[in-house]
Amino acid sequence: MTDIKTDTREELLRIEGLKKSFGDTGVIRDLSFSVSRGEFLTVLGSSGCGKTTLLRLICGLEEADSGKIILDGTDITELEPNLRPVNTVFQNYALFPHMTVFDNVAYALKLQRVEKSEIKSRVSDALSLVQMSGFEKRYPSSLSGGQRQRVAIARAIISRPTVLLLDEPLGALDLNLRRAMQTELKNLQKQLGITFIYITHDQEEALNMSDRVAVMKDGKFLQIGTPSDIYDRPNYAYIARFVGEANILPSVYEGECDGGAVVRFGENELKVRLGIGSHSVGDHVHVVLRGEKIKIRHTGEGSTALVGKVTDLNFAGGVMRVSVEVGGTRITAMRYGLDSEIAVGDTVFLEAEDFSGIICENDEAAK
Repeated sequence: MTDIKTDTREELLRIEGLKKSFGDTGVIRDLSFSVSRGEFLTVLGSSGCGKTTLLRLICGLEEADSGKIILDGTDITELEPNLRPVNTVFQNYALFPHMTVFDNVAYALKLQRVEKSEIKSRVSDALSLVQMSGFEKRYPSSLSGGQRQRVAIARAIISRPTVLLLDEPLGALDLNLRRAMQTELKNLQKQLGITFIYITHDQEEALNMSDRVAVMKDGKFLQIGTPSDIYDRPNYAYIARFVGEANILPSVYEGECDGGAVVRFGENELKVRLGIGSHSVGDHVHVVLRGEKIKIRHTGEGSTALVGKVTDLNFAGGVMRVSVEVGGTRITAMRYGLDSEIAVGDTVFLEAEDFSGIICENDEAAK
């Protein structure tokens, strides 16, 4: 069982031993974790890893094979979807095309037979929160993608759910609008104090928006922690490659040193941080070293310098990626801005401060 603890805030949602299969395929594999009240948790994973199925189990659109879903102290595992204090924002927004913005947002309240005066007030408040005041009489077809997304969120929050589930709601937006909406969503979540469980395959969204990130693969969580934990201290090589750009250096473990470890990569000894595993002298290990931790020098040899030849230069968005072949391993270092002194074919020296890298477990250990 993957039993992952939450932080010290009050627990709101607890998943215990959840399993779900479709035919012979296990999609959710004995998953256990908890979410705090008011937390923004993102489930990050590639297509087919089980993250949307997990969301559908929480909101009641799928039935679990076994396990429990406990929300605010109440077991809701067998509860009908309409009886769960949980709302969902889907990627396609699922707005009613024949209804105005007002009627779309008010729909749940009308079903609950809330008085008209209260409906009007709450719809006004919800649209104001998502910056859509004045659009009450418009129809979804006349709105942009970002505006439809705001309406979907207003409709989801108007009934004041205990948990709001968001299934890749920004996936259909262009890059600039998606980044702007990331900020708006996070600010809205803080303002409302609602617990968000956000589903995405976009690492940037996960790192920018979340209190914690759960990296999912093959129906289980490989690691759950703060964005800094996930990026700087990945448990597995899979996480290092999936979240950001990472150099994976095949190395040999030589023993502990100053709270970390010494490994040999080629002809060089490197001091690195320890990961979650235990290793013996002579073991083959994987060391994660992020490109922004690496400095490039044109001259001089240091005891920890990795000597290699520049094979490729790629400049995008103010960052130049310098690919260097070191003993048959391709290492990418980051430089900010153009550097006319670096050219393909140059011999360069790569250096990183001690303990910049970390030992992570290989992909087999993640199964």
